[in-house]
Amino acid sequence: MNWHMIIYGLIVVVLKSVGVTLFLLYFPQILNTSNDGFNSTSSYGTVPPSFGSTKNSLTPTSRYGTVCPKAWDFHQRRCFFLSTSEQSWNKSRDDCISKGSTLAIVDTPEKLEYLQHIANAEKYFIGLTYQSAEKKWRWINNSVFNGNITHQNQNFNCVTIGLTKTFDAALCDVSYRWICEKNPE
Repeated sequence: MNWHMIIYGLIVVVLKSVGVTLFLLYFPQILNTSNDGFNSTSSYGTVPPSFGSTKNSLTPTSRYGTVCPKAWDFHQRRCFFLSTSEQSWNKSRDDCISKGSTLAIVDTPEKLEYLQHIANAEKYFIGLTYQSAEKKWRWINNSVFNGNITHQNQNFNCVTIGLTKTFDAALCDVSYRWICEKNPE
C-alpha cells in the first residue's frame, strides 16, 4: 500500500471540504440573499476582496443577508463607525449623514459598555445635545435622555464618551472623534 497516495487523497478531501464550506458561507451574502435554514452565532470578519469591489467591501454580520460596510463594527444588530480624525459636532453629524447614518444613540448600558471598550482612551462625539430652550438633553432622534452627564456647563451642549466611563458634556465646536451608527444592509 502506498501511504503517500493515501495522505495525498486525505489532503485533497480536506481542501475541498474547506472550499465548499467557505463557498456556502459567503455565497448568500454576495447575492444579497439569506439562508434561513442557518443562523450563525458570530461575526465573520471582512468578505475577501475577490468577492466584490474594494470600494464597497462589506463585513458579514451574524445573520446572512445583513452586512456592515468595510471599517464598520457590528454589535447588537447595529453597525458602528469610529472615526480616526477629529471634527466639530456639526461636521461629525454631517459626516454620519453622508454615510447614511446618524451619530450614535447610546441608549442601553450594553451599547455604552461596548462603545467605551472600543473607544479606549479617545473621546468621541455621540448624538446627544442639550436643548437650552427646553433645558433637556435629547438624542439626535429627539428622544429625551434621562441619565447623568458629567462636566455640565452652560456652554457645553454636546456629549462625548470614551475617555471615562460616563457621558461627558463638551463644547460642540471643539474637535473630537465621532461614532456613527446605522442598521446593517
